[in-house]
Amino acid sequence: MMITRRKILVAGISSTAILAAPGIIRAAQKTMVVISHAMPTYQALLSELSGQFEIDNPSMSIKFVADGDNWDPLLNNTIRASLVNSLPDASWQVVTYAAILANRKIAQPLNQFFGNDLASLEPLGLSKAISEAIKVNGDVCCVPYGTTIPVIYCNMDLLRRVGYSKQQPPASWEEIHEIGLKVKALDDNLNGGFIEYTASNAWMFQTLLASYGGQMMNPARTSIAFNGEEGLQAITTLARFGETVRTDMSTEQARQAFKAGATAMHIQSASGTTSTAKAANGRFKLAVAQIPVANPQGRMAGAGHGFFMFTKDPIKQQVVWEFMKFAASQKAQMILAINSGYMPINLVALKDAAFLDEYLKINPLHRDIVGRLAVTGDQFSFPSDNTVKIVQMMSEEMRGVIFQRTTPEAALQNMTNQTKDLLG
Repeated sequence: MMITRRKILVAGISSTAILAAPGIIRAAQKTMVVISHAMPTYQALLSELSGQFEIDNPSMSIKFVADGDNWDPLLNNTIRASLVNSLPDASWQVVTYAAILANRKIAQPLNQFFGNDLASLEPLGLSKAISEAIKVNGDVCCVPYGTTIPVIYCNMDLLRRVGYSKQQPPASWEEIHEIGLKVKALDDNLNGGFIEYTASNAWMFQTLLASYGGQMMNPARTSIAFNGEEGLQAITTLARFGETVRTDMSTEQARQAFKAGATAMHIQSASGTTSTAKAANGRFKLAVAQIPVANPQGRMAGAGHGFFMFTKDPIKQQVVWEFMKFAASQKAQMILAINSGYMPINLVALKDAAFLDEYLKINPLHRDIVGRLAVTGDQFSFPSDNTVKIVQMMSEEMRGVIFQRTTPEAALQNMTNQTKDLLG
């Protein structure tokens, strides 16, 4: 049989097609999901996160898309997108929005992916407190990625000037109050302390309330619960700390005052440790202390963030779920630590000596505060369109007690009455 050039070409084309077919099939099977976010400044983190996930899961692909420059604009854009059926497959949002996204049927419940058995989530290392925060009406609606908590930044040089000799920073409100008053008395230009009482969502009040074992509302969210003994303890603590504060300042002014060495103790988010340490270097010795938790049932109100599933497509849902589990893994938690000031949520990872050692090399000032993550839940968000008005009112009441214009009892009563009115 004579073999012609045409037959050779046809045979070659056929064999090439056969060899290429597996690649075509693989490409067709690769599923991409789109995840919206509000952190355009975290491109390095997002790129490393998606890249590592795709290496581990070659049939899956992640595309991050910015849809806002902060959490609130992202939420608003997400709600608008839901109205015109143009939601992404998933989104990186703050945990406190879980109820809003779930009640609007935007966030899909995740229970089916872990057999509705919370024990099966234990490998993700979530604390009991954060596990409760991601549930809405019994459904898990989010897998957290990271969090931050309020901490006390201490200028140890100023503390030494008033006779504080311990190696570790103050651990009780009594010590903090005593030292703060002494520093304030040193010089008319010095602040004994400052607390960022205007932090969003009345975060500082929520933190103090939780530390005393209190809650903002009852579990059914039908009535307020912050107006009891725990709430009064929280407000009274604010009032006593306020005695150490010399003058009111904006958040940025207060941070700059601490970095300049003019404040002994400044209470703000732990996510600011890197920038604060850089500013303090060469000026004063910096230490970071835990917020005291006096009640055995006390907790911390974190400011967590995580991933929500929006897609209803079963194939894409599986990709999103695999990515969520990856985000909580040691590998992804270390990516978060390297590229941001946020703290990990995986307590199993933090119990791993190698992981903890690497984490503390990156964030050495977190050494004395990582222990609080075991009792860290998340901020509470009121089930009302008046949430912003409520928390702004609370900030003003906090201002009143910090600067001794209102008694703790009167402030708590005002907060109670106005919250009830705004909730309707």
